[in-house]
Formats: sequence, C-alpha cells, structure tokens
Amino acid sequence: MVRKTIVMNEDIVRDLNILAKKEQRDFSGALRYVLRIGLLAVENPELTVQEIKDIIEARVDVEMGNVSEVDLNSI
Repeated sequence: MVRKTIVMNEDIVRDLNILAKKEQRDFSGALRYVLRIGLLAVENPELTVQEIKDIIEARVDVEMGNVSEVDLNSI
C-alpha cells in the first residue's frame, strides 16, 4: 500500500467521516471504497452506482466462497 498526503475540502472530509461511520469503516477504508466506486463509475458510465456496488459485493461473495454454480439444466 502506498501512503500519500492529499488536500481535501472540509465538506468532503465530513461526508467521508459520516459514510465511514454508517459503513463501519475507518476513514481510509471509506475513502478507498468511494474512490473505487467512483473510478468504476467513470470507466462504466452506463452502470448506476447501485449496480457497481452490487458487482463489488458479488465479487466479494465469490472470493469468500459464499456462492456456488447453478445447474441451469435443473431449472
């Protein structure tokens, strides 16, 4: 992980602190989370923020082994 010093508007810092508390994250974790979503939104303008969050959550589920393949022949 790389450490950088950045300058941010006080309103953004306040909003990030609120998000961090709501999401039970520390400030750095909240910042990394919103930056990840923001970068994905810029790269994929056709997706909504909720769709991006759902994709991130689905990837975590796959990585954690919380999902299994569906046998399409059984449907």
